[in-house]
Amino acid sequence: MRYVCAVLLLGLLCMSCEEPKPDPLYEELIEKHNALPITEDLGAGDRILITVLHEEDLSGEFSVSPAGTISYPYVGRLDVVGKTCLNIEDDITSALKNGYLAEPSVTCSILEYNSKQFFVFGEVKTPGAFPYKSNSTIIEAVAVAGGFGVRAEGNRARLNRVVDGVSVQVEVPVQDIIEGKKKNLMILPGDVIYVPKTPW
Repeated sequence: MRYVCAVLLLGLLCMSCEEPKPDPLYEELIEKHNALPITEDLGAGDRILITVLHEEDLSGEFSVSPAGTISYPYVGRLDVVGKTCLNIEDDITSALKNGYLAEPSVTCSILEYNSKQFFVFGEVKTPGAFPYKSNSTIIEAVAVAGGFGVRAEGNRARLNRVVDGVSVQVEVPVQDIIEGKKKNLMILPGDVIYVPKTPW
């Protein structure tokens, strides 16, 4: 009887230790979404970097005010809320051409989307909502949330994302990504990551 119980217990343990099968949607997100350019519009609290070639006085970091503007040298207040970096590059280029520079070369990049967030819940040390940063990965998202808790089941983390207006859920092998066994996954504004606990 003891032998039978031991065999049954061993079988249950083996079942619980099985490697999770890769979610086919995870590979699809890797292929499609990792290559997507970030074209999100700006909101209050976002931080951007504007660089004008060979013009240090016109280059720097700017925060979008609660009114949705930035204060730019020689130009004054620019409305940026609801605009993308490409829009801002065009606006500043046009403004600088108006009596300041003949052919300004302007680039804009997003430093931090404070108006946009991602969420990490479950078995992490500091769950909650966090400001989105461009080109962030799911590994960085878990790290911002303090890393895995003691009972985290890292390879069964779930990502909730709205794709083409439809909410989808995909299982992401975060632990395998950390160990270099799987490809990393870029996160997007609004993503919700949930890390479950082990059942034992």
